[in-house]
Amino acid sequence: MDKNIPAEESKKVIGDVDRLPRKADALRAVEPLRAEVNAGQDRLGKMTLGEVWAHFQLHELRDPDVGRSPSTVACYEAYFKCRIIPEWGDVLLYDMKAVAVEKWLRSLGLAPGSKAKIRNHLSALFNHAIRHELYTRENPIRTVRQSATRQRDPDVLTIDELKKIVQNINGQAVRVMVLTAAASALRRSELRGLKWADLDFENLWFHLRRGLVRKDETNMKTRASRKGIPMLPELAVVLKEWRLETHYAQDSDWVFASPFTSGRRPYWAESALRKHIKPAVIKAGVTKHVSWHVFRHSFASMLGQAGHDVKVVQELLRHANSRITADVYQQANQDAKRSALTHVSGLFVVPEKRLPGDGALSQTCLDEDEIQPFANCVFCVLMLLARLDLSPLESGGDDGARTRDLCRDRAAF
Repeated sequence: MDKNIPAEESKKVIGDVDRLPRKADALRAVEPLRAEVNAGQDRLGKMTLGEVWAHFQLHELRDPDVGRSPSTVACYEAYFKCRIIPEWGDVLLYDMKAVAVEKWLRSLGLAPGSKAKIRNHLSALFNHAIRHELYTRENPIRTVRQSATRQRDPDVLTIDELKKIVQNINGQAVRVMVLTAAASALRRSELRGLKWADLDFENLWFHLRRGLVRKDETNMKTRASRKGIPMLPELAVVLKEWRLETHYAQDSDWVFASPFTSGRRPYWAESALRKHIKPAVIKAGVTKHVSWHVFRHSFASMLGQAGHDVKVVQELLRHANSRITADVYQQANQDAKRSALTHVSGLFVVPEKRLPGDGALSQTCLDEDEIQPFANCVFCVLMLLARLDLSPLESGGDDGARTRDLCRDRAAF
């Protein structure tokens, strides 16, 4: 022990035996402190990524001023434990290169969104190291290219498909959960976080005050997420009926309180999806992939196809900006796309004239002044050929005769 350091500053309580019952637990708890002690100037540039991760956990990961939700913290811990530390934990910060990280990300058998999260977590770690003067260069992860674009668009359900699914769900609680999700576009965590006090039936309004991820109560994701949303009158009727039916109807109770926990927690969303919703999807004959988030996507797409202003849809979904609403959530169906294409169909309307004849062989021809503008356009030449009556050529003869006849008909123009 350094004799110049006061005794009270050389000791620090990290926990009691109830919190740290095993020696291994105690060693893990002191690792961040070890990293902090070793983070002096003599260690500048010599710290490994694993040591900086320990420092990050001690000083920033759960910092209330940063405001990371329990689910975000769990996401950091899972990715670092399972992906990042096994590959890069022993590598010095100054040996981390953007090209190597990019190549490694491409080798992972994960979805683009998951790879992008790993990249972002690494970038946050380097920013932390720079802020605490553990690293003096620019953040190398900033130049790592990794798109978060989905490999496939999520499926979107129609009103008829939603009705069939709801009708085939066994269990009133899950049925009402699905109806609420489909008619309000609430996120899964927001749906589970609803209490009866949050529902204003008089003014038909949802007050959104919390989310519930697994067993952790979380704040709303953004300022926009904290805004309330209107409630459909028809949905209000369904929720009122459910309040009369459930055993947990006090203002402080969860709207979808689970009897399996005596009302202490709401139904587990993944369990409801696996045991009730997916079997109902199969019974309904719906072949699309259905998840809780699909209800939200379907809500946005249906409103977009109905012609509602994107700003209105944005505020109902409570996105931070309308770009997310337009680019990510709203999908036009195939009929809408085909209908939109009809506005340019006039490009292919060509005037027709009939040649005088006895009617035995009628041909369509164009005036010279109609052909001239398209003389050098391959596309238009093909269109002209398609308009010729080629039935005599198709009646028989070898390919050479058909070619000569075709050339003669073209020469007539």
